[in-house]
Amino acid sequence: MKTNLAVAVACLVLLAAAPAAQAQQPHAASAKLAAVESRQQAPIEEVLNKYERALNTSDVTAAVQLYTDDGVFMAPENPAAVGTEVLRKAYTGVFQAIALKLKFEVVETQVLSPDWALLRTTSTGTVKVLANGAEVPGSNQELFVLHKTRGQWKIARYAFNSVLRSAK
Repeated sequence: MKTNLAVAVACLVLLAAAPAAQAQQPHAASAKLAAVESRQQAPIEEVLNKYERALNTSDVTAAVQLYTDDGVFMAPENPAAVGTEVLRKAYTGVFQAIALKLKFEVVETQVLSPDWALLRTTSTGTVKVLANGAEVPGSNQELFVLHKTRGQWKIARYAFNSVLRSAK
């Protein structure tokens, strides 16, 4: 009888402990993801810093090198530029038309998996129209989807829109 009682008590203890162990597993998984996110945040944000420099220096090569081979650039009122050669043509056109002086601010960084991340930003500064020299304020919100390729974070998808009211 004592043996049966001891076995029953042991089973009850195990049953009571099981939910607590299961509750810790999601916490452990989220803690692991948080640690990965923390380690990845600086390299992800460095991509943004390099992109800012490329835009502000009108450097087509530097801008395009930050994208994956199948990267997508989606600018308002333009078709999507997909792939390295089309990206090169798109940025060449942008930099022939305007000169940018923008400062990006990170609003949100999310590591979605070890190889995918999301970066939401805002940017403010000036846009100089090269055809006539006019300078206008620039203020945008942006969404970057980054993919880790060959150990390096790259822009896989990028879209932005102005937060200034248009003069239409």
